[in-house]
Amino acid sequence: MEVLRGTVNRIIFMNENNTYAVFLLQDYNEEYIPCVIKNKAPKEGDELEVTGNFIQHPRYGHQLEVAFFERLKPDTIIGVKRYILNLGIKGLGEKSVEKIIAYFEDDIVTLLRTDEPKAIMDVPGIRAAVKEELYNTLIGEGILSDINRFLEDNGISSKWSHELYEMYGANAIAVLRDNPYVLIKSCRNVNFQVADTLASHLGFSPDDDCRIECGVMEVLNDIKNNGHTCIPLEELIPLILNVLGDYVDLVVAKIESLLEWGTIYSFESEGVTYIYPPELYIAEVESARLTKELMSSMPDITLDSHIFIRDFERKYNINLGAKQKEAILQALQNKLSIITGGPGTGKTTIVKALVEAYHLCGKPRVLLCAPTGRAAKRLSEAANIEATTIHRLLMPVQGSDDYDFMKNEDDPLEADVIIVDEASMLNIQLYYALISAVPKNAILVIVGDVDQLPPIGAGFILRDLLACENVSCITLDRIYRQQHGNLIVENAHLINEGKMPILKETDEFIFIPVRTVKDMTDMVSTIYKDCIACTDDSLDVQIISPMRRGIAGSTVISKKIQDFVNPADSHVPEVKTNGIVYRVGDKVIQVVNNYELDVFNGEIGIITAITKEGMKIRFTDKDVTFTFEDVPMLMSAYAITVHKSQGSEYGTVILPFVPPYSNMLQRNLLYTAVTRARDKVIIVGTQSAIERAVHTVNSDSRYTLFKEHLQAYDGDF
Repeated sequence: MEVLRGTVNRIIFMNENNTYAVFLLQDYNEEYIPCVIKNKAPKEGDELEVTGNFIQHPRYGHQLEVAFFERLKPDTIIGVKRYILNLGIKGLGEKSVEKIIAYFEDDIVTLLRTDEPKAIMDVPGIRAAVKEELYNTLIGEGILSDINRFLEDNGISSKWSHELYEMYGANAIAVLRDNPYVLIKSCRNVNFQVADTLASHLGFSPDDDCRIECGVMEVLNDIKNNGHTCIPLEELIPLILNVLGDYVDLVVAKIESLLEWGTIYSFESEGVTYIYPPELYIAEVESARLTKELMSSMPDITLDSHIFIRDFERKYNINLGAKQKEAILQALQNKLSIITGGPGTGKTTIVKALVEAYHLCGKPRVLLCAPTGRAAKRLSEAANIEATTIHRLLMPVQGSDDYDFMKNEDDPLEADVIIVDEASMLNIQLYYALISAVPKNAILVIVGDVDQLPPIGAGFILRDLLACENVSCITLDRIYRQQHGNLIVENAHLINEGKMPILKETDEFIFIPVRTVKDMTDMVSTIYKDCIACTDDSLDVQIISPMRRGIAGSTVISKKIQDFVNPADSHVPEVKTNGIVYRVGDKVIQVVNNYELDVFNGEIGIITAITKEGMKIRFTDKDVTFTFEDVPMLMSAYAITVHKSQGSEYGTVILPFVPPYSNMLQRNLLYTAVTRARDKVIIVGTQSAIERAVHTVNSDSRYTLFKEHLQAYDGDF
């Protein structure tokens, strides 16, 4: 490997996750060397020692492929200032660095090279917390260098060094030597093969107990990515052997010992043994227990339901259908009821009626919630009371995982009634969190469309509840909005029935045929620009793509739309972060829950200002200021995927639908996309792609045993 020293002249490219970067290194001979690294990028002005190999890129030519780099300690006062500032410590700006330099004078150069720079804590005029972070960071720089070299010397990338250091500190190398497979649970995006490479370099044998256990747990934990809460043992073992090799006896013995120790769980149903990862077993079994307990008593409601329905119809001059009336009656007679149906079948009217009914019968604490902010806003407008997202309702524990909430069985919600909309998005872990927070005497009403895409994550609780014979369920099948000539609703039901939608052009449903992907992206760009020119709220116009990646994916479309409707302009502030350019006026989406900012996965907003500190974004219900550290949790949102759109409603939906979407051309995906529109659907694509989707039923069968747990419940699992 080549070892070079120099200064980072500039960052040429950095991807959105800061896991790949191209930078220009100016060496001490004043030569400029293009460098590529699959790791966090250095900062401009950093003095580095880089280790790597020169390669000849077919397009970009001679460049250094960096395995790892080490920040060099400065030997001048100017270098000291740049070095400390580039550490990126909050609260440590230029004035504070000047105080440090003034205090130590030339001795600061020597201090930064010591193994124990404790004297940094003596500098006056700087907050103690800032000095402590600086001290820890200086200590960490040396440890990070050791971890970098250890990982690279043992055949894997050093890009996980920071995470290992944050978790294990100076013990990181010792921990990995003892069990290299802890790399998987310690760092993001580490698969079994990476940990296996490290283990091989460290001399671990293929039949080592650490390797066998990790292989079993890795495969079992991966089942939720396919929507399963559990998996038959006879299917699990071959999957594990595909990862580990032919060690069937060791694998069987390891599964038995993990079951014995309670590390994993099993459940017998109809002669089949199913195996669970622990968190999904607890979520499914406890959800069934809590659901059964909720249903074990009747609500204390004295309202004459039939008189209420009569008065409600007179008040709003409507005639409720037989199933709408039945849904209202059952929701007033049961502590748990499920209401499902497609668009236009009257679900919203029922929710509005129930809110009024519960208030009349002395249950004023009615909480409305939905998985997404836009769905909650729509629910609030329909029922005339405030609605919120499920996450905000349950109050997430900051710094914990996505399903850890302050509201739970020990501290339930203060509510008489809880109504949940868009329940097709509930996976088993979110449902468990919700049902845990429902008070014992409260009523829970779950509303959704079971024919939409299944939820992200494990389980499909809406489908499972509908399959339970002892749960009060009503399926609405009469279409009301169609009476007013709503072609969106009519076409959605045709699609759901496996029939081609009506593609004749109307004000509500437009199909624009194109031949190529370029034709599609050009047409989508033009339509989007025309649509936002005719609305006061560009958030109400949304491009929805079947997939994110690829030549027709939402990422490519978003970039093209940005260049078309919001191009670079010297008068428009912009910033480039993680290789992505953001400008004032751009539409962005939050892709990770940020509990500190109270912004959640899937929320879309508009950048309204960009400053030296960060950017301000207007969301549907709030304005939020992001620092540049928070920006990597955003993505461009001129186009989003159908999955990201689920639970939201937009005035106009523009739907690219072309053959390159291939396996994503499925009935429930097209149905979900079309039902996101309130006023207008514009499909830009080919009739063959639509036909393929209509006739392709999603084969997403999921292993879940919620129904079995609920129906077999006897008070003790």
